[in-house]
Amino acid sequence: MSGKQRLFRRFLESGSGAAAVEFAIVCMPLLLICLGIVEFGRAFFVRNDLSYAADVAARKVLIGQIPAGAPSSDAASGLETAVREAFVGDASLLQIAVGEETVDGARYRTLSIRYPFTFLVPGLDDSPFALGVSRRIPAG
Repeated sequence: MSGKQRLFRRFLESGSGAAAVEFAIVCMPLLLICLGIVEFGRAFFVRNDLSYAADVAARKVLIGQIPAGAPSSDAASGLETAVREAFVGDASLLQIAVGEETVDGARYRTLSIRYPFTFLVPGLDDSPFALGVSRRIPAG
């Protein structure tokens, strides 16, 4: 057997560096799973914050701080202000829509809030997706 063949055979039979190769194979999926969990937690937090802001606005109508029978423009501005004050994140990105509907003869104001959520992990989709909540509030 020549020297090159012995060197090649010794290289093939060697176990040194196997742990590094195994770590390289396992590291990427494990890292992606961990970062995915973090991003899901962030999205869940923002969704809960949106829900809290909508609940605060609805509560202001229900306890009379925003009159239930107020004109649509006054009620819409009051609801929008309440949502933006209660939201912890970047309130300038909120998309707030206030409407009216009648269900079985009862009047309601509908409050819809959308927030563009973007991932912080590089390499994921850079375009934001909208997280949203809506509430139906009795209008008197």
